[in-house]
Amino acid sequence: MQKKQTIIFEGKSKRLDIFVTEYCENYPRNFIQNLIKGGAVSVNGKERKPSWPLEDGDIVEINWPQSSVSLNIKDITVAETKDFLVINKPAGLLVHPQSSSWEENPEVLDNMEETLVSALLKSKIKNFENPPRAGLVHRLDRETSGIMLIAKNEDFQQAASAMFAEREMSKTYNAICCGNLPQDEGIINVPIGRVSGGKIKASPLGREAITEYKVKERANGFCFMELRPKTGRTNQLRVHMSWLGFPVLGDWLYKGAQAPRLMLHARKLEFAHPFTGKRLSFQAEPPKDFAGCWEKIKEGKI
Repeated sequence: MQKKQTIIFEGKSKRLDIFVTEYCENYPRNFIQNLIKGGAVSVNGKERKPSWPLEDGDIVEINWPQSSVSLNIKDITVAETKDFLVINKPAGLLVHPQSSSWEENPEVLDNMEETLVSALLKSKIKNFENPPRAGLVHRLDRETSGIMLIAKNEDFQQAASAMFAEREMSKTYNAICCGNLPQDEGIINVPIGRVSGGKIKASPLGREAITEYKVKERANGFCFMELRPKTGRTNQLRVHMSWLGFPVLGDWLYKGAQAPRLMLHARKLEFAHPFTGKRLSFQAEPPKDFAGCWEKIKEGKI
């Protein structure tokens, strides 16, 4: 991917961000706007705002950021077979860019923030056949850490994706939640959907969503939880715990108390191999920042 690109604008006046987005069609407009705001795009040698009106003959220069992959997939691999990888995703790592343009044009990943898929595509993974979407069969939020399953070939990817859709994957999470739940365990059966404004929340107009929960430990107004989603709705655990009145610590979107990050960790994944039927179980204990946060809570420092 080239580092610097020069374009001469021709025609009637047009906004800078619109022109660059149309010219570089593989990139979403918000990505281009952020490039412009960050000073990576100039007009006739001067930095301009995204709304700057271009005139015929203006010279637009783009200094593309060059991503450097620092994540070694081997360092986060929990298990590997000829069909799949199981990785322990660190908190703060985006699984894939928000725009879907990378799926058809993976070269755009070179100019975007490092993600799990960019690391996967640049890693030399044995028997990796480059299936669609870099082998993804599910995802975790950026700030959620933990177990993820990555397919190495399209046959396994399709089979595993179907198993997630048919609720044949057993998932277990740990969470630190705000407040002291009155019950030690229970089931939340509350539909989830998008409401006006696009926010995902509990709604009678949403789709079925079921979560089992269990309190593992209590301390100073917080609970260390085990959560088992029986369905796979977007933000399900965060929405359900907030609906219950005990949001996940660090969940700014659903009114959780402030913390260094979202205290949600995908600890375990269990399933029957779609080709052999063998029962498999993979897990990763909560990372140091998660465990350290709980220790501070028990010491009364949070």
